[in-house]
Amino acid sequence: MRFTIFMGCLALVWGQLPPDIEKCQAGDAICIAKTITHILQSYSKGIPAIGLDAVDAISFENVIVSRKESSKLDLMFHTLTVRGFENTTVLDAKGFDGDSMPRVFELSAFTPLLRLEGEYETQGILLTMPIQGRGQALVELKDCQFRCKVRVVEEHRLDGKRYMEIPKVKCLVDVQSMHINFENLFNNKQLSDTVNELANNNWLEIWKTLRKGINSALDQVAGTILRRVANKVSYDDFYQL
Repeated sequence: MRFTIFMGCLALVWGQLPPDIEKCQAGDAICIAKTITHILQSYSKGIPAIGLDAVDAISFENVIVSRKESSKLDLMFHTLTVRGFENTTVLDAKGFDGDSMPRVFELSAFTPLLRLEGEYETQGILLTMPIQGRGQALVELKDCQFRCKVRVVEEHRLDGKRYMEIPKVKCLVDVQSMHINFENLFNNKQLSDTVNELANNNWLEIWKTLRKGINSALDQVAGTILRRVANKVSYDDFYQL
C-alpha cells in the first residue's frame, strides 16, 4: 500500500462493514480517501467478512530485493514482515467513478514509518565494499510517500455481478530517510556494526541501490491483499446505493 491502501475502497459493501464506516457515493474522491484511511487505521487486524487481512504485520517468504546483475548486490529475505501500513493516510483516490469499470485505479498516500524485518542473505558489493552475511535484518523507511496504480480487468460471474481481476499493481515510494541494521555480516559483530554505520551515514546511496527491489516487494504485498478482497467483493457493491 500502500501500496495496500486500495483494499479499503474494495470494502465499501452494504451490510458487511462495521457501522462506523462511511459508505461513499461513486466519484466522491474525498469521501473515498477518508474512508480507506479510517479502515486502515481503525481495523488494522482486518475485516474477515470481506477478505481483508491484517495490515499491521504482513508476512512473506523468499522476497528478492536486489540482484548482482543490476546492482552488484544479491539481497534476499527468506522471511519478511512489513509493519506500519496501519498508520497510512490516503491523500487522493482516482478512478472510483462507479458505473463503468476503469482500467486503472490510482491512489496516493503517506505512511510515517515502514519497518521491513526478517531473515536476510546477502553477497556482493555495497558502497564499494565486498559484503556477505545471513541473519536478522531491519530496514526502516521514514516519511513514505506512495503513488500506486492498480490495473484491473472486468470479470462477469454467475451471480450476475462484475468482479475485478487484478493482473498488475505498481507502487512507487519516496522516502525522507532510511535506517538499516543487518546482523551477522561476515560472522563478526564488530564488522557488522562498522558496515551498518557506514551504510546509514550514506543512506541515500543505499536507497538508490535497494529502491527498485523494495518497490517490487511492496507491489507483491499490495497485490496479494488486493486480489483476496477483489475475489470476494463484487465491483457492483463498492459504493453507496
